[in-house]
Amino acid sequence: MSQPSNEPIEGGERRPTTRPDPLGGVPDPRPAPWWAWGLLGFLFLANVLASVDRWLFTALIRPLGLELDLWEDQADWLETLPLIAAALAAPALGFFGDRMRRPRLLALGIAVFGLASVGTGLASSFGTLQRARALVGVGTATFGVVALTMLMDLFPRTARARVLAVYFLAGPVGAATALGLGPALADVTTWQTAFLFAGAPALVLAMASLTLPDPVRGVSEGVAIPRLRRHEAEGASGEDYVDLMVNSSFTYAVFGLTFTGFAIGGLEAWLPTFLVGVRKLSEPQAAIVAATLPPAAAAVGLLAGGWLADRWARTDPRAYFLVPAAAAFLAAPLWLVMALGPARPWQFGVLFAVVALLAANLGPCHAILASVAAPNMRGVAFGSALTVSHLLGDAWGPRLMAWAAEVFGQADAMATPFGRALAALGAVPRAVGGRPPENLAAAMLVAAPTLLAAFVVLLCGARHLPGESALMLANLRAAAPRPVKTAPPVEAPPAP
Repeated sequence: MSQPSNEPIEGGERRPTTRPDPLGGVPDPRPAPWWAWGLLGFLFLANVLASVDRWLFTALIRPLGLELDLWEDQADWLETLPLIAAALAAPALGFFGDRMRRPRLLALGIAVFGLASVGTGLASSFGTLQRARALVGVGTATFGVVALTMLMDLFPRTARARVLAVYFLAGPVGAATALGLGPALADVTTWQTAFLFAGAPALVLAMASLTLPDPVRGVSEGVAIPRLRRHEAEGASGEDYVDLMVNSSFTYAVFGLTFTGFAIGGLEAWLPTFLVGVRKLSEPQAAIVAATLPPAAAAVGLLAGGWLADRWARTDPRAYFLVPAAAAFLAAPLWLVMALGPARPWQFGVLFAVVALLAANLGPCHAILASVAAPNMRGVAFGSALTVSHLLGDAWGPRLMAWAAEVFGQADAMATPFGRALAALGAVPRAVGGRPPENLAAAMLVAAPTLLAAFVVLLCGARHLPGESALMLANLRAAAPRPVKTAPPVEAPPAP
């Protein structure tokens, strides 16, 4: 990035100008302030704690369910409930995040999911667990939406995919921590103690959040501060929200996240059972693989996808769509090999590649949302994306895959022409762990078309991004600066 030079702007202020940015031909704004990296580290740590809670519940669902006498359907519902609660609350939380002082909302969100995690450890019935898990979803949605808007206000467009990749890296870090250490801690103490240890640090972070600065919304865009403050104070209109929801880049990016989220959610839910039933691993071996390989692969995919998108976008802004589109396209045939291929050691390499490719879209797709949403409505943009991707993607995927596993685990379904075709491909029913026969390979095949759908929508969105991103910035620059209030002129008294 070239060194800034001073250029006079409205209101007597000066703004740095640098080399042209290919994203619409607008100037590339100044780099993030030094303290932005500290804020990124703080938000990363909070996101790790949120991920630890989510995966700790998955790791400890068996002892928790036995002690509280939960049915299998109840346990499955409790795993899904935080996603649904987050999806239902996210747009409203984003609306308030666009209008309130964000460190306060950040503190509230972290405190809520921390207290709810502690409440999970103290729960003694299915009803109290439901309330605690729903609050976990609301708290993580509050924190997540606000954190994304703050990061996008601090880091310039040319670094956003990488910054988002680092932020989302907290997910696999938290998953590996919870899946690796959670059961061991529960064995040494109790599952209740494990949740108390997971939730307590969040309360400390919640208090520290109140001391964080709240950057001016849009300050990373290189626009004059008076214009940004006027833009921030006016807020978005109903027409602005309608325009965002029909924005092509926004829509294609959201559905790209949704389709890949469907596959990710299903893989997360079914991988241990698949490894035991199809890959013939023992349950301890499957648990080790599920706790280590997917988090490592997701970390590689996140960082590689963010770095490649930012690097390529220096010459072609469509890269934020093209990188995740290429990843989805490559993941589709590998998914089929993973589901139907023989049980060989190289299958673990295929699984690693699939997870890495699916994770590569998170940074670029969220960077697209920030590029086309005005700074005073990014909370609603991120909240709406979370709602759609959860309700139609990762919350729904495991249920549809469970239906396919159950239906095609029955002899009469496998006797149909479609069932015989599945059997010819190697997708046959198997009984795992004393459960009724399930067709685990058929369950995995359900997600394969969603990867092709993700490739199509992401590829279609590429041509819209340069123009729509430039239009957002042009509208932001056109905002009238806040007028300076002056005292009315004093009229001279009439001459005698």
